[in-house]
Amino acid sequence: ADKVAPLSVCSNVRGFDLFNDPTWCPPERNLLKAFYDEAKGQEWTNATGWADEFNNHCEWHGVDCNEEGQVINLSLGNNGLSGRISDTIGGLTHLEKLDLHDNDLKGSIPSAIGNLSNLSSLVISFNELTGKIPAEFDKMLRLELLHVHANRFTGT
Repeated sequence: ADKVAPLSVCSNVRGFDLFNDPTWCPPERNLLKAFYDEAKGQEWTNATGWADEFNNHCEWHGVDCNEEGQVINLSLGNNGLSGRISDTIGGLTHLEKLDLHDNDLKGSIPSAIGNLSNLSSLVISFNELTGKIPAEFDKMLRLELLHVHANRFTGT
């Protein structure tokens, strides 16, 4: 297994000399940690491996990576997520599938989701999401499956 620096060091220690080294501090691991925190990960039904100090984020429950170790699938449907969808989701630029259905997520969809140009499937139905669907959805040209029903969106 690849060696990585402790997650807490990579995400919390300012000036850590290996912070910008993707081998020791994989950027997507920090993004997923922020997602975990904002979606109240400590309360999830299954958070196996999440926010563990030394394991690879590709081994975390609901996370699938490609051969290069980039996150391509985040599948956490019906898993007790609450809180908000973190803006950091937009940094997972290789993401192809995002499934957060049947949880208790609140707040609006972050506009940063428009950065997910490889996204083909977005399933966020049956949550408590509010606000408008971000205009940035226009940027997701590969989107083929979109389920946003059973939320509290406003607008047309």
